[in-house]
Amino acid sequence: MMSRARGGIPSRVLAIHGVLLTCGLLFAAAVKAQTMEDRAYVGFTFARGTDIGSRGGSLDERQLLDLRLPLPPVFLGKTVLVPSVGYETRFMGLERKGLLADMPEDEALSRRFHLLQLGLSVIRPLSPRWMMVMGATASTRTDFQSPYDFGLDTTWAGYAMASYLVGGDPGVRVTFGLVALYPFDISPVIPMATFVYRKGPYILELGLPRLAMLLKVGEGLELGFTGAFDQQVFRTRMPQAPLGPRAHYVRETQLRFGPTVNTRLGGGNLWVSSSIGLDLLNDYALLDRNRERVDLEMLRSTRPAPFLRVSLGWRPPRRPSTASRQSGTPPEAPSGKLRLPPLDR
Repeated sequence: MMSRARGGIPSRVLAIHGVLLTCGLLFAAAVKAQTMEDRAYVGFTFARGTDIGSRGGSLDERQLLDLRLPLPPVFLGKTVLVPSVGYETRFMGLERKGLLADMPEDEALSRRFHLLQLGLSVIRPLSPRWMMVMGATASTRTDFQSPYDFGLDTTWAGYAMASYLVGGDPGVRVTFGLVALYPFDISPVIPMATFVYRKGPYILELGLPRLAMLLKVGEGLELGFTGAFDQQVFRTRMPQAPLGPRAHYVRETQLRFGPTVNTRLGGGNLWVSSSIGLDLLNDYALLDRNRERVDLEMLRSTRPAPFLRVSLGWRPPRRPSTASRQSGTPPEAPSGKLRLPPLDR
């Protein structure tokens, strides 16, 4: 017999909602899912190269291929363990022009970086409306050119979050908590809060590191705008002339915003998403051993860069809310996606 939490909601149903929430939290680190309901996806992003600085420098065109997969959850009574894995490979660098025109040909100014992220979350329903989520992620990066150092090339994050279903409806949810990062740039602990509203044809997701404002047209089309903040730091070997101060890391910071179209494939749970817009920050920086920015004139004054992103995501069927099950109202058609804060840097 399925056990029930207070309020008559089966505890296993609450735990499943927690699994979905946690996948959403975990994948927010990637900030690339279509919406916070996506459990798995593969995507490709292309950003056009732009001028940088006042000395004739240019950024290369940048490409990103990313994959997120949740692993099967483990149910231990009311507690659920959710492992996950993610992989990214991205190409970025500088063109051989301006101050870099005379750099030796054997000095590569571009790199292809690889990122592997492993995560584990613990979910515990506290009541019909409250749920606690705790966990940790480890992200390791390499370009397969510099010597790999586990301590220098791996970042860690831990988080403790509480989720509240407003009115007991899974379609309206507030999530808040703290995220701890190591290594860190400004603060080792940062607060986080998100608000999700999914009622009728409207989808609203507000918070960091992403936002989504979508309108469902029928059962297989979503139209609207999405935005995302993403920052990654990679250690790599740098050419030391004529760049001056010694640099050890490359940091890429993006703030993307643009119109988005999500389309369901047939009547299943696979969705194709396409988005085109601007990366408003498009910041590309070199950092020293202490992760302080190396102030170079040639790397100042970047310009917004247009981008194109296409992804294929999988969304599990949505379960009817408690109110719908009690009243006999048919559940809302599936749609959406899921993820967590940028727990990697």
